[in-house]
Order: sequence, then structure tokens, then C-alpha cells
Amino acid sequence: MGRSVDEHVREVATLVRAAAQRRATDPPETVAVSAALAGRLATPVRSRLDVPGFDNSQMDGFAVHAEDLARAGVTPVTLPTVAHVVAGDAVPPRLDPGTAAPIMTGAPLPPGADAVVPVERTRPGDFGPVEGGGLVEFGEAVEPGTFLRRAGSDVEAGATVLEAGAPLTPAAIGALVVSGVAEVEVAPLLRLAVVATGAELVTGAVPDSNSSVLAAHAVSLGLPVTTHVVPDDPALLRELLDRLAVEHDVIVTTGGVSAGTREVVRQVVEGTPGSWFGHVAVQPGGPQGLGTVRSGDHDVPIICLPGNPVSVLVSFELFLRPALAQAAGRVAWRPSGTSALAEPLTSPPGRLQVRRGRLGDDGRVSLVGEAGSHLAVSYARADVLVLVPEHTTELDAGDTVEWWRIA
Repeated sequence: MGRSVDEHVREVATLVRAAAQRRATDPPETVAVSAALAGRLATPVRSRLDVPGFDNSQMDGFAVHAEDLARAGVTPVTLPTVAHVVAGDAVPPRLDPGTAAPIMTGAPLPPGADAVVPVERTRPGDFGPVEGGGLVEFGEAVEPGTFLRRAGSDVEAGATVLEAGAPLTPAAIGALVVSGVAEVEVAPLLRLAVVATGAELVTGAVPDSNSSVLAAHAVSLGLPVTTHVVPDDPALLRELLDRLAVEHDVIVTTGGVSAGTREVVRQVVEGTPGSWFGHVAVQPGGPQGLGTVRSGDHDVPIICLPGNPVSVLVSFELFLRPALAQAAGRVAWRPSGTSALAEPLTSPPGRLQVRRGRLGDDGRVSLVGEAGSHLAVSYARADVLVLVPEHTTELDAGDTVEWWRIA
């Protein structure tokens, strides 16, 4: 029985979403704020600091009393300068009326000052002596509050920085650091297990690249992952799946899903609750499977991918990555676009063909390698996936194609 790509995307997403919802019922983990933080917040986070922590300058310029420049639009106003104020300084002395303080971006605003005039709007257009004693001419009036960053204008101490469920993106980590937050409660992350099948992998006759590929994808999403290799032995695979289900939330297998005589994954997983094995209308990666393994009071989903390296890579991008990325608080869909094809291609009818390509400096897409599902090195040289719709069998150079950015 066959499926469309969209149907299989939905089925995989449903299984992963259910696993994520079950995992979310586990107690949250208290984690130190660091560059390695991943996932989503379990509870809201409140700032420990005002951000910014003090009034400071938004520009390189001159801190002034706005009232001193009220007549500058009619007649230029000249003021003497005091010592320069730079970022990292302690709070500078109070600025007396009738004077101007050269100030750098991010430097604390002198008490009494209520505006900053950019240096390029003054004459002679420089800051004068570091210790002060220069003269600066202003040719226009300024409103109080101009080019100032007020303390707490981003967030005040005690206010919410991020709500529960917020993804812990690099920007979120930066917000936590600047808010003085040292620890956060993180929703439990989905735990993945990758199982590669085949005697040739156990013996080392064929390198097990699939486990490395899938584990690397999991790491890129911030998800914990373990990898395992098992021969074409149903009993050994069944025992391994039972064991992995205790400590993992999603199991991903590679190989053993087609119609051969030693399709061990299909033999073991077919017939489990919610299982399905068949062909999806895609090339490469047509043979796919789904199933479950029971662990305590719940079923752990098993996502069964084919064994050819490119089929695994394409299957992950189409079916698994969006759902896992959503659960992990990462951007679910790859950047995409359309471009002109640099060369002709042919595609089988009734299937979404996924080719590898590179975007040229001229904006055109060139194909990388042939359409074979074993060309792992060619895949690594590509920076986009080229998507040829199932109703398209031929494209000429210059025709428009859709692509997903993968590198």
C-alpha cells in the first residue's frame, strides 16, 4: 500500500508529537544557562536585573541638557566640553547646565543630562580633548530622551523574560544571560535511539554511516541520542527494541523495511499497534515503515527508514526533521526558495524526486551527482535539495525548481 509524501509527513508528526507530549509530563530539569542549553522552558523566567542596568547612550555623541539647545535651530549654540565618558566607566559626575559631555555608545549617561546629540551633527565633528576643555557647536535643537537607552527599557527586574514553552534559541540564551539568570527549568528533551540493522554493519564490511548521520542531526537539534547496531536477527532486534523503549522516547531504525528475504525491521515491527509498511511516493527513500514498542503504560514510536545512505538523509529531511525540530524548539522547516535550473533533468512519474544541488553565484541551481540513493559523498557536496514534483517528468535548463537549503 502506498502513501503520498504529505500523508507520511502527517503520520510521522503525529507519532513524534505524542511522544513529545508524553515526555513533557516528566519533571522538568534544572539546567545552568550556557551555550549548550537546548529545548524549551518548562516555567516562566523572571529577570534578576534591569536591562539595561543604567541609562546609557545609544550613539557616539554629546550628552547635553536639551534645554541648553532650545535656540540652536535659530542661532548655533556653542558649549564647552567636559571629560569623555566611555563604556565601562563608573557613573560620571553630574553634567552642569551649559556644558556637554562627549559620550560613547553604551556609556553611562551623566546625571542631569537628558539627551544625546550624535557627533556627526556637530561642529567641528570630533570629540575634542579627552580631558575636556574643548568647544562644540550645535546647529539644531533636541528633544529630551533623544538617543538614550533608559534603565529597564528592555525589561525591568522581576518582569518576565521568557514564558513557559519558549524555545531556547541563541537569542533566548543571550536574553537570559543579560537578565542575570543563572539557571532555568527546562522541559525534558525527547530522547532518541538510532538502530542500524544489517550483518554487513556488524562485521564492518560496510561502514555504518547512517548512525553517524542521524546522531549528528539529533545533536544539531539539541536532542540526546544513542546509537546501536544489530544483525539481521529478529530475536536480537526485538530484545534491543524492548530495552531501548525503557529509556528512549523515539526509536529510529535504518534498513530492513523493504520486500527482501531478510527485512528484519519489517518482520519485527509490522503488526505492532499502529504499524504501517509500504512505499511513499518519493525517490529516493520510497520504502518506509512505522510502528511501536510497548514500554510500561505507553507505546514508544518506531520510525523505520530505508538503509541506503542518501535515502536516510532525504527521509530525515522530509519526514523526521520537521517534527523533531518542533519538539526541540528549533526552526522546523529548512529555508527554501525557487531558482532556475542550470541543466536538464528527468524524473519518474508519480514520485517526488529529491535531487542534490548547489546554488551558484548567478542564482541558478546545478545538480550534484546522479539520482542514486547510495551517493553519500555527492550529497555532502550539495548545499540544497532540489524538489521535482511527482507530476513532472522532464525539466529543461532555465526551468524553475524549488529547493531547500541544507548547508
